[in-house]
Amino acid sequence: MYENFILQQFETGKLEGYSWKVEDPEKVICIVHGIGEFGGRFDRVAEAFRKQNMAVLAFDLRGHGKSLGKRGHCAPRKDVLSDVSTLIEYAQELYPGKKLILYGHSMGGNIVLDYRSRGRLNGELSAYIVTAPWVRLVRPVPNILYKAVKLLSRIAPSVTIGSEVNEADLGHPDSVKPFNDHPLVHNRISALCAVDGFETGQKLEDGTLENNGRAKQIPLLLMHGEKDKICDVAGSRTIADRMKADGENVEYIEWGGLYHEIHNGGSESKGDEVIAKTVEWAKKI
Repeated sequence: MYENFILQQFETGKLEGYSWKVEDPEKVICIVHGIGEFGGRFDRVAEAFRKQNMAVLAFDLRGHGKSLGKRGHCAPRKDVLSDVSTLIEYAQELYPGKKLILYGHSMGGNIVLDYRSRGRLNGELSAYIVTAPWVRLVRPVPNILYKAVKLLSRIAPSVTIGSEVNEADLGHPDSVKPFNDHPLVHNRISALCAVDGFETGQKLEDGTLENNGRAKQIPLLLMHGEKDKICDVAGSRTIADRMKADGENVEYIEWGGLYHEIHNGGSESKGDEVIAKTVEWAKKI
């Protein structure tokens, strides 16, 4: 079980942190969660890392869990990337000299891929793990609606709309629940958060996202569930193929039959095989 801590305190609120401590860890995993959830939902994944002598740190993104901000307003992106740097710096201070791995899921995967491209400390990490990243959505947003959201992001960036995440689409019920009924889970996304996610995903897919080049040869494990009904697996295939063609150090795994939260499985699996593979890969870094 995790311990809570304050990652950073602002005048308007805080960034809530989660720590799965290990006294002398082999490595440290820093987790960035997805839209509508909170860092503590990765307890099952974190405990698997901890059993293999790896410490885990996570935090609630802005607009999520117990962190500051209107629910769903995880923006602007420059502040979110700065928060990720704060998490990395905290890990470096708590566990000096240890290898750090940055792990992101869904919107967190979008953020981690963004950080891998242009984050301030992206070259100081030993590896990256990304699962089911928001690159392209299964249900495309109609162009007229996207134009309206983009306009709204300029004039009222914190206005929120429904994120329409269906609990049944996430994974096996035994692994996913509680989700909709959890007090720290919400179904909102702000206009600016949505635009930041869409634009970053598009740039990741077409290879135009700003890249400082420091992390291109740092190992990346990219994984996606074949039956993801939220983030289109084709987006992950595209960026994996492009990265490989560019000579980047990426391993891509597609899990047949698994849903959006591959660590929580699908109709038949509870995701144990994904967690085992993820931990095994991290141990080899």
